[in-house]
Amino acid sequence: MRLESPQLGLRRSSRNAGKTQPDYQGELQTRLPRLVTTKVGVDHDREPNQRSGKRIHDPKTFGHIPGIPVGTWWETREDCSADAIHAPWVAGISGSPQGAYSVALSGGYEDDVDMGECFTFTGSGGRALKGTKANPKNLRTAPQSTDQSFENPFNKALKISSETRKPVRVIRGYKLNSPYAPSEGYRYDGLYKVEKAWMEKGLNDGGFLVCKFIFRRVPGQPPLQTQDAGETDDDDGSDGDPTAVPMENDSQSNKSVN
Repeated sequence: MRLESPQLGLRRSSRNAGKTQPDYQGELQTRLPRLVTTKVGVDHDREPNQRSGKRIHDPKTFGHIPGIPVGTWWETREDCSADAIHAPWVAGISGSPQGAYSVALSGGYEDDVDMGECFTFTGSGGRALKGTKANPKNLRTAPQSTDQSFENPFNKALKISSETRKPVRVIRGYKLNSPYAPSEGYRYDGLYKVEKAWMEKGLNDGGFLVCKFIFRRVPGQPPLQTQDAGETDDDDGSDGDPTAVPMENDSQSNKSVN
């Protein structure tokens, strides 16, 4: 369930009901340059009913986008797309045969773990595109019905990134169940590298295999923001082992690809 913010009119996660929320818009005005966006654009990153137009920068770029500092916040995914940080309005992975450009963390899979400087990420596919009986038009909430595969172009892009080590832009959204998620809207949290790609049995009712990835944040970036009174995480990414995140150890279901 999501609630309306009386201050900003934004949709927020129910876990933040009654809490004092950070003033993201005020922070942007005092701490970040004013962003000027144009209506979004073109080709394979477009999704149904997406507006047409041109971006200032190309989202099919590895690394930072000029003029968009780490910590930039947007009210909607459309605004984030217009600034070329993460092009798709709905999909969580943006990539090409050269690798992944960006990912969005929005809480789509219950077995993902977010530790801030590193996190696990579940791939794309394996869900019935007709949705569910209760939500026939909501293609993102259908239960897992088949195994995922690295033949899926989005999963393949992330696997290629694990091999090339090219940086991937990461945004976190308010639906993500994590202390590092913004309480409202979407925030750019900088560059990460994909350190590992493998397959394992997911936490879905059918026990279907999913593609899994470990991301680690590139050192030397501004600290991450948390929801605890606007605190920041000063970890530079040098400590902690993302491979220590619990994984399925069933030799019949795990298929290492590295």
